[in-house]
Amino acid sequence: MARNEHTSASSSTAILAQASAGRAPEIERMPRPTLRRQVAMRDGIRLATWVWLPFEGAGPFPAILFRTPYKEHALGWARLGALAYRDAGYAVVFQLIRGVGESEGHFAMMNPLDRSDGYDTIQWIAAQEWCSGAVGMDGSSYAAMTQLAAAVTSPPALRCIVPAVPSTHFFKDTPRFGGIFSRQHALGWTQFTAVDSLAELTPGLWGNAAFLGNPAIWQRLLSRPAIDAAGGVLSEDRLGYYRDAVSHDVLGDFYAARMLGPADYARITVPTMVVTGLFDGSMGSQHLWEMLERHAPADVERRLLIGPWDHGQAYVGGGAGYGAHHWGEAGAFDLAAARLAFFDRHLKGEGEGPRLPGRATTFVTGANRWLAAGTYPHPAAREEAWYLHSDGLANLRGHGTLDRTPPESDEPSDSFVSTPDLPFVPVGAFLDPDLVLDLRERERQEDVLVYTSAPLAEGLTLHGRFVAELHVAADAPDCDVFCWLAEVPPDGRTTQLSRGQLRLRYREGFDREVPLVPGEPVRVRIEMDHVGHRLAPGHRLRLLIGSSLFPLLDPNPNTGEPTATAIAVREARETVFHDAARPSRLLLPVLPEDLA
Repeated sequence: MARNEHTSASSSTAILAQASAGRAPEIERMPRPTLRRQVAMRDGIRLATWVWLPFEGAGPFPAILFRTPYKEHALGWARLGALAYRDAGYAVVFQLIRGVGESEGHFAMMNPLDRSDGYDTIQWIAAQEWCSGAVGMDGSSYAAMTQLAAAVTSPPALRCIVPAVPSTHFFKDTPRFGGIFSRQHALGWTQFTAVDSLAELTPGLWGNAAFLGNPAIWQRLLSRPAIDAAGGVLSEDRLGYYRDAVSHDVLGDFYAARMLGPADYARITVPTMVVTGLFDGSMGSQHLWEMLERHAPADVERRLLIGPWDHGQAYVGGGAGYGAHHWGEAGAFDLAAARLAFFDRHLKGEGEGPRLPGRATTFVTGANRWLAAGTYPHPAAREEAWYLHSDGLANLRGHGTLDRTPPESDEPSDSFVSTPDLPFVPVGAFLDPDLVLDLRERERQEDVLVYTSAPLAEGLTLHGRFVAELHVAADAPDCDVFCWLAEVPPDGRTTQLSRGQLRLRYREGFDREVPLVPGEPVRVRIEMDHVGHRLAPGHRLRLLIGSSLFPLLDPNPNTGEPTATAIAVREARETVFHDAARPSRLLLPVLPEDLA
C-alpha cells in the first residue's frame, strides 16, 4: 500500500511535545480563504467559519467539514493536507467550536450543543450556492468526536464521516481511563484550546521529556486537592470545565450528556470509516466500532482501519517503525488517498471507495502484514486463557510465570505497596523515542509484579481486545490496578503490546462507587486495549501488574475519598491471588497460525 506524503513529524502529538519542550516548530498556515463567515446557530451564537473553494470548475461543489477546537495559528491546518480536497474539487470548510478563538459562546469539552451546532453548520453549508448539497465530515481526535455529535442528529445533507481516534467513553478513555482521572490531559489539552500560540503553553504539560525537567509541573500534578490544581493555568469556562470533570466521580448525567448512548449510535445512518492506530493508547475507536456494529443499521457501509500509528499519526501517517517495532515498507499506507476515495464515492458518486482489502483492515506487527476480515473482532480469533503462577515473589523479576495451565494448588499470593506520593516515572522511556514502549525500567520496580511465559514453541498471534481477570485484595478502601501485556524476545527487551487499568471502586460499573472491604478478595475484569501482534517462536509473553501511570494519570490516594477534594494519601498493600479457588488469568484473542 502506498505511503502518505505526510509524516509523523507533522502529527499533533509530535508538535505539542516539541512546543512543551521550548522548541515550538514553525506552523504552516493555510492560504487566504475564499470566504470567512460568522455562522449563526439556532440560539444566535455565531461560530467562526472559513471556506476554501476549488480554483477550477464553476461549482457547485460537495463540501468537507472540519469542526475543531484547534486554532489554525496555534496548531496549523495545512499540515492535515486539507487543501488536497480543494484540489480534488471539494469545498473545504473549517469551523471553530463554541468558545474557541473568534467563535462565540461558552467552551466545554464535548459541549452537548456540539450536536445541534453540527447540524446547523452542515445545513448552512448545503444551502450555499457554492455547495452541491452533499457534505462529509473529516478530522481526528476531538474533530472526530464532533463528527459523531453531528451524525446522531441526522442532518439531511450529511453523506458520510471519517472519524479517527475519537474518545467515545469518558470512563474508559479521556478524561478518565478506567475511572482514573487524567489531570495532565485535562490541564494540558484544555489550556491548548485557549492559547493563540504554542509559545503560550505551560512547559511540561505536553511531552514527557519536558515534564521531567519541570519540578513545578510535578508539584502541580501531585498537589491536592486536585480541584485546585488548575489555578494559574486555566480560567473562566475552561477552569469551570476542569472542575466539572474532576468533580463528577461516576458516569451520571454530566458525562451522559456528553457521550453517545445506544440510541445515539442507532441514529448514525451515514457511511462511516473509523480509523485508529495500534499505539493510540485508547479504546475510543474500538468502542465506537463495536457500538456501531451493535446498534446502527446493518445495511450502512462501515469500514474499520487499524494501522501502525499513534494518536497523531492516525491522521497524518507514520513511519517505518515505532519503538522496538520495525516494519519498513510493509506498514506503508496512504491515509489521505483512502479518505479521498471514501469521499469521492459518497459525495460525488465516483469510484468504489478506498482500496482496503476487507471491511475491517488491521496491521499486525511482528508478522508485519495487513489482515483483512469482514468483521472485527476477527471471526477466526478464539479466546485462550493464560494463568498467573508464582512462589509468592513475582515482584522479583523471574519468579512469576504465565502459562495455559490453571493453578491446581494453594499457590502463595503476590503483593506490592502502592505509594501515591512517590509514583514511578520511566525516565529512560521518556527521553529516548526508541524506548517509548520499553517496560524494562518499570518491571524492575518492587511495586510491580511480573509474570513471564516460557519461550514459545511456536508462533502466537494476538488480535483484538481482551481482559485481565484478576482476584485481588487491598488493605485500603480503594486502589488502582494497571496491567501491561508485553513481548520478550531472546535479547531480553520487554516491549509493551497493550495496557489496561481500573480504579477498583468502579469494579461493579462506572455508574457507582463500591469501596473495597480491606483484606477481602474481589474478582475484577480489566479491559485491555487492542493488540495486533505476532510473537515469534522463542519469544516470551509477559504480564506486568502495578498501581500507577504517572504523569498521565493521577495516583490514587487510596482513601476512597472523592477525586476532586481528597487531601490525605496513604500507602496501600495490594495482593494478587492465583490459587485453585481464585485463578487469575489473561483471556487472550488468538488467531490461527495460518493467518499470521
